Amino acid sequence: MNYLKAILIGLVQGLTEFLPVSSSGHLILLEKLGLAPTSVFFNLTLHLATLFAVLLVLRKDVVCLLRHPLSSDLKYVLLASVPTAAIALAFSCFFPSLLLGSMLPFGFLVTSMVLLAGELFSPRDRFLKIGIKNSLAAGFAQGIAVLPGVSRSGLTISALTLSGVEREDAARFSFLLSLPVIAGGFLLEGVKSGFSVSGANGWEIALAAGAALLSGIFSVRFMLRKIKKGVKPFVYYTFVLGIATFFIL
Repeated sequence: MNYLKAILIGLVQGLTEFLPVSSSGHLILLEKLGLAPTSVFFNLTLHLATLFAVLLVLRKDVVCLLRHPLSSDLKYVLLASVPTAAIALAFSCFFPSLLLGSMLPFGFLVTSMVLLAGELFSPRDRFLKIGIKNSLAAGFAQGIAVLPGVSRSGLTISALTLSGVEREDAARFSFLLSLPVIAGGFLLEGVKSGFSVSGANGWEIALAAGAALLSGIFSVRFMLRKIKKGVKPFVYYTFVLGIATFFIL
């Protein structure tokens, strides 16, 4: 891998982490095509860079959560993280091959169908606040999204909007919900892999992480601005990508 390729991979990771198209699916697809290293630590570092993108864009929300640890928002983020962790652990123990992308085309198609359901069936005349039921639904959706090709942001936002949460609030909560998941995944997988950097050198990792941070900031801001208009372009994109992946892999 060279420096230009590292930057390209970082840009893809940052953009696809928060756009509803599955960052893990895109990274695995790049690996299958020989365009990205198979280093677990390399991929985890890119995810960590996107965590900082959320912290920067939503810094006021994060500071508010830290100053008021008993606030409802923080409680719901932690509550939603419980089913996410349980489902992720179940997949890791019983269906590890799925986490390696063995069903990648179906993952993209699942994303497309869920996004379409959110577009067609989300209520338009009532808006609810984040509560116990819809935060648990978002956490369950986020757990399913450990499968490559299944978009974490796409499923969590759709789960919330289908329950009646306004799109902007759903997107904001989805991005906050990514913080414990990314941080926990980085530590867990990093320990399991011994933080191996095989397949990439330090400069490549640094450049990729920087690109992921910048593109992550862009994609978070883009989604917060454009989410009111819906996600139809991503429905088409993930559907076409899912079909194409059947023939690529």
